[in-house]
Amino acid sequence: MDIIVDRPQLVRTVLLYLNINFGDLTPKKDKDQPNLVFYLNDNNQDLMEYDEKTEDIWIDYNQIWSKIESLFSLNYFEVQSIMSIWLKDTYKLEGVKCEAQWG
Repeated sequence: MDIIVDRPQLVRTVLLYLNINFGDLTPKKDKDQPNLVFYLNDNNQDLMEYDEKTEDIWIDYNQIWSKIESLFSLNYFEVQSIMSIWLKDTYKLEGVKCEAQWG
């Protein structure tokens, strides 16, 4: 049996998943790269990098992006759209240009 959800339900579900699993990343700055803010998990892994100057944000593909794609059967642009909402709501990063970062 297929379960059918509408877009708002799907977006809320993905946002909930992101908040539960990645909503507590710690922002850190590096004196050698003053424009960048690194978002680290509890294991000190760099999962997101935000460039304050260009407002670009790179999200780790293997740890976050691909999980969203596969768990929720979304394409790159759908994930990008939802990530923008999540970054605005959770990390107060409005108007960022988010991209997946491989490797």
